[in-house]
Amino acid sequence: MSTTQLKALLASYLRSILSAVAALYLAGITDPQTLAWSLVAALLPVATRAVNPKDKAFGIVPSAEVVADALKDVKVTKVPAKKTVVKTVTKTTPVKKTTTKK
Repeated sequence: MSTTQLKALLASYLRSILSAVAALYLAGITDPQTLAWSLVAALLPVATRAVNPKDKAFGIVPSAEVVADALKDVKVTKVPAKKTVVKTVTKTTPVKKTTTKK
C-alpha cells in the first residue's frame, strides 16, 4: 500500500470516528467505554474496504507478477459474431377516415 493510499485510508477512518462518536454523543450517550467502542465500530467500514480486492481506492491489489502468472493459464476464445436481423419495410396504403353527420 502506497503512502497516498495509507493517508486516504487514515482520513477515511478519522471521518468514520468523528461520525460514530458525534452520533452517540449527540444522542446523549456520554459513557467513555461506550464511546471507545464506537471508535472500534468506526474501523469496520474502513477495514472492509481495505480487504476488498475490487475496491480501487483502498483494496488489496495483487502485484503485476501475480496477474501475469494468472493470465498465462487463460485460454482465449473468440466470441461468435452476432447475426444481424434485417427488417423489411412494406408500404401500406393509408386508411381514410370517414365522418358521419347526424
